[in-house]
Amino acid sequence: MNSRCKRVVTGRRLGAMIGAGAVVALVVAGGTAASLAITSGGSSTASPPPTTSTSAAAPTTMAPTTTPPPAADRLGVVAPTSSLVTSNAGSSARARTGAELISDTCLYSHEANDDPILMPGQSGQSMAHDFFGNATTSATSTAASLIGGPTTCSTSADASAYWTPVLYQNGVAITPIDNLIYWAGLHATDPPVTAPPVGLEMIAGDENATAPQPVRVVAWRCADPLPQVPSATPVDCAGTRGLELRVTFPSCWNGSTLNGASENNVVYPEVDTRCPAGYPVRIPTVIFHVVYPITSPTGLTLSMGPGQQGTTDTAHGDFINGWNQGVLTRLISGCASSALICGHVTGANALVHHRTS
Repeated sequence: MNSRCKRVVTGRRLGAMIGAGAVVALVVAGGTAASLAITSGGSSTASPPPTTSTSAAAPTTMAPTTTPPPAADRLGVVAPTSSLVTSNAGSSARARTGAELISDTCLYSHEANDDPILMPGQSGQSMAHDFFGNATTSATSTAASLIGGPTTCSTSADASAYWTPVLYQNGVAITPIDNLIYWAGLHATDPPVTAPPVGLEMIAGDENATAPQPVRVVAWRCADPLPQVPSATPVDCAGTRGLELRVTFPSCWNGSTLNGASENNVVYPEVDTRCPAGYPVRIPTVIFHVVYPITSPTGLTLSMGPGQQGTTDTAHGDFINGWNQGVLTRLISGCASSALICGHVTGANALVHHRTS
């Protein structure tokens, strides 16, 4: 029985000790191991002031946004430096770090006690999750049901399912604003990056953690362009757009297993950024940036099961690839080969500009 199902059955609020694979190294574009640098906020679109909102109302499906924040606004790239201090240097950040990425923004879609990876077909039985992207995601979702479906993402080519556990403040569910999703590390060369296959499922973070997780996997910061140090625990974000949760996914696939329930079909690169033995396929580093309209870190908990809440140490993210595969392959291969200018994608074809020189 998987850990998530077991915890629901036994009613435990906290699971076992953090998994042995939690201390990891992240893919670095350009091939050097380094620390994670992010910039946040800076969106050119108006955002609601920080407020606490509940999820009791029926979820509303959001139409794909056509004016998402640019990728440079919350640049979740890996920089060739040992410093974890982050800052916003505008659109030149990508050129300075040597990192290339594409991104799209997926608005909040709905909340449900469903988990199509760990508890498929068991509607209403998992911890409560916030879903982004495909508006139909449920316990019975599969890649076949997701692809081409309605989506809250900035490109309709991305009908993937993305989800995180519901965040509560003093017992009240906080509805997130959006999830800016990066597909980073596209210039890795050992092996070269390829698009993830149709239907690939991935889980990042440890829902059973009993201590803060490494910031290279799960980190908290403010949705603000000021220099910051990513934190393993929620931080005070007074005067900013809100609190941001970043979840970084593994980027080495075993080449055969799409199902993510075992949580070992994908792993993080080794310290020298090469994929370990048994994981020959390098895929982009998927990074969630989930923004919540709150600024205080007090009284925060995460869903642990139906009607259960626990520590924020258990933050994690889940993903099922529901992209139009032809579009995603074009984006990944074009950006990795420098045939395309990488950046934020919008519209049905997820258009990015061709390089002119």
